[in-house]
Amino acid sequence: MNALPRAAAAEWLKLRSVRSTWWCAGGAVTTMMLVAALEADSTGRYLRQQDAGPGSAEAVTTTVAGAEWVLYIFAALGMLAVTGEYATRTIVVTLACTPSRSRLLLAKAAVVGAASFAAGLLVAALGVAVSAPMLHDLWDFETGRVAGRILAIAARLALVALLALGLGTLIRRSAGTITVVFGLVMVLPLLLQGLAAWSGAAFLTAVAGYTPGPAGQRLVAGDPVAGLVLAAWAAAALAAATWALRARDA
Repeated sequence: MNALPRAAAAEWLKLRSVRSTWWCAGGAVTTMMLVAALEADSTGRYLRQQDAGPGSAEAVTTTVAGAEWVLYIFAALGMLAVTGEYATRTIVVTLACTPSRSRLLLAKAAVVGAASFAAGLLVAALGVAVSAPMLHDLWDFETGRVAGRILAIAARLALVALLALGLGTLIRRSAGTITVVFGLVMVLPLLLQGLAAWSGAAFLTAVAGYTPGPAGQRLVAGDPVAGLVLAAWAAAALAAATWALRARDA
């Protein structure tokens, strides 16, 4: 076994061994099921009041709503993969076992990305499963489209986890990292849109669409180019984190 698979195996062992990972997983599942159920109930009642016919509700709409809440739990999962080590100073042991810092971060990114994508698939599928009995014949269910949306949701959650991993490596503190993630995903596009409305600079509205929050929403809506935008944010954060990790002491 060469160095990178050994490092990845060690990171996977750490990720599945700490309680925070399972708290995040349980929180994501619970949040998705609750939000999907509430959205399905609300949507179903509204459509029945409007005498809507079969196929009036898109199958994955409730799951998309749940993903907006679950997003920050996945960010916490990616962030804690590195900030937890800085908090406990176990990062010193990690760096002693994997002296190549770029290899270490690559291993962390591979493990966090794969685990987050797999967990995202499970969480999104559970959201769809919870919604099904509540919407009954109101569902517009097309297997290919539903599967595509589930995959897009999982990809978005995994990319946000990787973005948080990179930012966590740069900032080293959980509170600061989650604040920056929230700012990039939620606050930055609203700020740019507000500035566009105030100043009349329409290009700021276009710029807002390329921030992580709107890009992720467009990815889930079926725009693959938006997925590349979100991937670029994650890659930029990881590249900056690699530079910082190599330049600074533990």
